[in-house]
Amino acid sequence: MKILRGFTLVELLMGLAILSIVTTTVVPSFSQLLAEQRLRQVSNELRLSLALARSEAIKRSESVNVLPAASTWSDGWCVELNAAGCTQTPLGAYMVPQSIRVSDRSGAAKVAFNSWGRAANCPRFEIETSVANRTCSVCLYVETDGRAIAAPGVCANQCPGVGSNYSWSGACSS
Repeated sequence: MKILRGFTLVELLMGLAILSIVTTTVVPSFSQLLAEQRLRQVSNELRLSLALARSEAIKRSESVNVLPAASTWSDGWCVELNAAGCTQTPLGAYMVPQSIRVSDRSGAAKVAFNSWGRAANCPRFEIETSVANRTCSVCLYVETDGRAIAAPGVCANQCPGVGSNYSWSGACSS
């Protein structure tokens, strides 16, 4: 007597049905997770650039600037001693991925740290991306003492004055 091994057609169809249900529920969550991770990466790079500028300003006892690399912050930025623009040898530079938009909400063309490591006028940067008909955004505030604080959502008109213990969940609105 021969024993046949394998799956029946009904078992295969049930497996495919379960797989399609799981895939349709997981993919939107996964794309939102990837969008929030991209925002976290750009936000962290901007925070590191601001921290570099602040520490260099204190170390050199002179003004150090964070400037947009081209016409907008979405093109990237550089850390420079020269306030006129990015040179061939910046202290630090970063290029923003194409799917991310960075905009300055404070109206300043640069972030200048003085020799005490302080920045003026509370610069605010809004970092945005879109995924599955959702807008994901994070606001990065630079307080007057030079600390950079990231918060999910759009930028307010003033610095919040709170710590940086924000959760990254909630960066994508529904």
